[in-house]
Amino acid sequence: MNFLDATIFYTRLKTHFRFIYLHCFKHFTIRRCIIGLIYILSVFIVGLLSAVTRLLDEILFPNYKNIIVKQPVFIISNPRSGTTFLHRLMCLDEEKFVSNIMYQTIFPSITFFRMIQFFNTIDKKIPGNPLHRLLNFINQHFFGGWDDIHATGFNKSEEDEGLHFVSGISPSIGLATPFLKEFSDLYIPDRLDVKTKENIKNYYKATVQRWMYALGSNKLYLGKTVMSSGRLEMLHEIFPDVKIIFLIRNPYQAIPSFTSMFAEPWKVLHPDIEKTSEAYREWGELGIEYYKYFNLQKENFKKENFITIPYTDLIAAPKDTVLKIYTQLKLEISPAFLEKLDKATEKATRYNSKHSYTLDEYAFDKQHIYNELKFIFEEYGFTQ
Repeated sequence: MNFLDATIFYTRLKTHFRFIYLHCFKHFTIRRCIIGLIYILSVFIVGLLSAVTRLLDEILFPNYKNIIVKQPVFIISNPRSGTTFLHRLMCLDEEKFVSNIMYQTIFPSITFFRMIQFFNTIDKKIPGNPLHRLLNFINQHFFGGWDDIHATGFNKSEEDEGLHFVSGISPSIGLATPFLKEFSDLYIPDRLDVKTKENIKNYYKATVQRWMYALGSNKLYLGKTVMSSGRLEMLHEIFPDVKIIFLIRNPYQAIPSFTSMFAEPWKVLHPDIEKTSEAYREWGELGIEYYKYFNLQKENFKKENFITIPYTDLIAAPKDTVLKIYTQLKLEISPAFLEKLDKATEKATRYNSKHSYTLDEYAFDKQHIYNELKFIFEEYGFTQ
């Protein structure tokens, strides 16, 4: 067994070395260097733990390799286009789907999952559930700032970007660095070199097999991966029968909202970066690339395996939208799921977001966005 086999662990060292170079050398300040060192230490610890526990998977749970991932469903879009809402609605269909919670994407190992189950069982027998309270404390302090933007936590359903972050193939690295433009080669991972893409595909397939083994091999995998707009081709190659739900939102709304969410950590990590700076606007350039690449790739999927849903439709009529998706993708709707969907969507229609974001807040050039994405505005009838 080769420990360096990509099915066990893969990380793109080039990305991590570049992060250190930018923060500790090229753009050195004491603050940036500390951030760089914390970053590399965190990636090393998480990567090492993942590699060791995944190696144990090979010994303790080798049958995971026999799992055939059939017709997985992925919810993809530009960030801040309703993916979390739709994902959590479809996650209610527990008879059909399995999906991840955050810690499973950061430590994608059957062994680690079983360890968590063991400690969770013990915690339930202890008065006051101390481990559960500790987790809530950590969630509040790590993710509390996002509660009104995107409620998240280690024990909440989440996309698998944590996996790609540690692997060094995700532009979500911009959460920790204001030099996102220096990592533009990660915007569309489908354009990386052949060897890197093969490693990514092998690692990801083995990871999804592990998740299915641990969570329910007789079901369908339901993923939410907003940053996978740039991985559509690889997903299609790994899972030829993959089903894609692509949510699309007016760029004038999605781009500033996307920027607000992903640049949120900069308020603490990089307070010297102005909101109207080029660094903030680079998130908009990433968003533009995603729209373009989606438009390029959508024709490569069969009609019954790809559906585009306007964000406004989802918000206005969530139940009808979910039913439309099920019909298009030929997914059976059970009475139990329909009942849960009724209750969840009834509650959702009473929710009003307290937050709005504008292009002016980040000095985005409205005309530039329109010129780059005119085809999107015209095809989907978005107001200029």
